[in-house]
Amino acid sequence: MNEKLRVEAPVYNAVVRAALAKTADPYFGLHAGEHFNLGAAGLIAQITQTSTTMLEALQYCCEFSMLGCRAIPLTLKKTDDTYALRMKPDPLWQAQSPKTALHTLEGHLAFSLREYQQLVLGSQPPLRVHLTRDRPASVAEFERVFKAPLYFGQEEGALFFSARQLEAPVITSNYQLLRILVRHAEEQLAAVQQQTGTVYQVREAILQLMDFGLPSIEHVAANLHQSVRSLQRRLKAEGFTYQSITEDIRKALALSYLRQPNLSLTDIAALLDYSDSSTFSRSFKRWYGVAPRDWREGNWAKTTQ
Repeated sequence: MNEKLRVEAPVYNAVVRAALAKTADPYFGLHAGEHFNLGAAGLIAQITQTSTTMLEALQYCCEFSMLGCRAIPLTLKKTDDTYALRMKPDPLWQAQSPKTALHTLEGHLAFSLREYQQLVLGSQPPLRVHLTRDRPASVAEFERVFKAPLYFGQEEGALFFSARQLEAPVITSNYQLLRILVRHAEEQLAAVQQQTGTVYQVREAILQLMDFGLPSIEHVAANLHQSVRSLQRRLKAEGFTYQSITEDIRKALALSYLRQPNLSLTDIAALLDYSDSSTFSRSFKRWYGVAPRDWREGNWAKTTQ
């Protein structure tokens, strides 16, 4: 298996859309993740299999998640005696291909739980599961796969485990082999980060720093440990400006926000750093040829085929 082989996003999205159409399975991602072969997950799977405990395995999964599916980074957050393995799809990808992002996320959740159960030879379910889709009419398939309390309509997908669950030893642990695999992963990660370029780094920094509105170039430059002038020079060398990157992010996030009925046009304008909803509406119409209100009411389907 070629660990460096990458499937471009348009190809991946087309394949998933074709699979959804062919199978007519509303839970395609869930079923795919449930049956995905652990051995096919490559270097990250090998690292988890040689880790000492599940906690260590998940920490490595998060550290090297960029070597897997870059569009769904993993984070592990501890609160009191509970760990949350969190998965939040790239908002731009989510806006451009919502069904692909949804099914990929659900596949990741199902696969991660199956991986946990295989590595510790146990069937203990997580404490709870967060899912981003709206609650379906029937939740039987989700209950069958996760066997845990389900929370739908969440901002991100997540599996919750107790600290005791993650203390479980990995039955195939091998410290010496783990050290070799981790060094290999660190080398690959450094190479990937070097290849991604400044534009990718700026885009990721903007998405990470977003809270209420887009961060300033000064904020992003400080996050990347660069001066503003140096950052602008590097972006120019790659044919971009900070304004062009934020414009692309605004365009994609606008679609994502419009899918959320609880957000008014005024709310969306504020989130995207527009002075008012009229200014946002003019920009949206320039981008997509339709007013945001009309897009939300049904015309949006034409832009997401």
